[in-house]
Amino acid sequence: MSASGRRVVITGLGVVNAAGEGVDPFWASLLAGGGSLGPIGRFDAAGFPVHVVGEASGFDAARVIPRRFVAKTDRFTHFALAASDQALAGAALPLDTADRSRIGVWFGNTTGGWDICERGFAEYYEQGPDVVNPWQATAWFLAAPQGFVTIRHGLRGMSKSFSGDRASGAVALYYGTRAVAWDRNDVVLSGGCEAPVSPLSLLCFHSSGDLSEAADPSAAFLPFDHRASGLVVGEGGAVLVLEDADHAARRGAPVLGEVLGGAHGTSGDAAGYAAVVERALRSAGCGPGDVDLVLAEGCASPCEDRLELDALASAFADAGRPVPVAVPKAAYGHLYGGSFGTDVVCGLLAARDGVRPPTPGFEAGPVPAGLDVTAGAGPLPVERFLVASRSRYGSCVAMVFAGRPAAAGDR
Repeated sequence: MSASGRRVVITGLGVVNAAGEGVDPFWASLLAGGGSLGPIGRFDAAGFPVHVVGEASGFDAARVIPRRFVAKTDRFTHFALAASDQALAGAALPLDTADRSRIGVWFGNTTGGWDICERGFAEYYEQGPDVVNPWQATAWFLAAPQGFVTIRHGLRGMSKSFSGDRASGAVALYYGTRAVAWDRNDVVLSGGCEAPVSPLSLLCFHSSGDLSEAADPSAAFLPFDHRASGLVVGEGGAVLVLEDADHAARRGAPVLGEVLGGAHGTSGDAAGYAAVVERALRSAGCGPGDVDLVLAEGCASPCEDRLELDALASAFADAGRPVPVAVPKAAYGHLYGGSFGTDVVCGLLAARDGVRPPTPGFEAGPVPAGLDVTAGAGPLPVERFLVASRSRYGSCVAMVFAGRPAAAGDR
């Protein structure tokens, strides 16, 4: 990932979304095949143009976050705090003795704190300014998750927040990796979060034309399928602990995978998207045939799906076999800022267990001959996988990972 030769490994994972809270409950729910999408339950949606969402209905912030943080923060930050706790615990990172000036937080988010904003608007107009939460000004904005995670854990390393539509978390993870590779940080908590299930937020998403209006949860979010009618938003977050490989080795950290390479670019067409994927493969020292699984954006828009499929077919034209492509987010909703990190978690777990993640609901669609999309999970040996993301404005990110530390001869 850099001229300095610093390798970046992954030592901790954290996940919260509609499919589950915690890595293993989330993975078990996903592989069981039960969809986690459902009718809107967080507010009265009678007459609303959107009917299906991915709500993390079982998540209780007060159970996992200190009360002083719950009162000061919005729901999207609650997801980031909870996922960060999981990831830090999994990484067994000793913060009491670590150099916290070398630990950073790199998160992606698109919508900010709609929940606290909408409640604040109602309180202001219905009860007056005296009842408005004094923390609202610092709770709603896009960098709040990054800020509150650093405050809670006393982290003082280089940190950044990114907002880039569907690619928000992808950009954060890409540059968070570079911060470690370029010796700006020894450890980075990276990923993203989103809490878009509120009336104003959903109406804004709906006005973009991205959302499905289907009322049947099993038919609402169908990436790459001939019945695709738009995506379904979900709430939640994912955090990965990225770490300099030597730093991880010195402390005996559990290594769950390695970042082999990546690329970030901007393009409005399939050729440009394919070029970013190809650059990511070259950065990782891989050819098309070296990738066992692709986790795709899959936003369930016929035009966007066609563009992505054409890009992937072009980038993997010389793979020598059909390349498995999966969109597991069809089970729990598109998490925007939290989407890319969750896809990386799925890839690492797929490599760990030798399982192909599902693309729930897929029947048939315009999938090129060189790509393979199936609805259900199944056996699949995975050593290397690629995660791809593209925003509606053309920001493209592709990253290649190994499900185990790459041997010296593999790099």
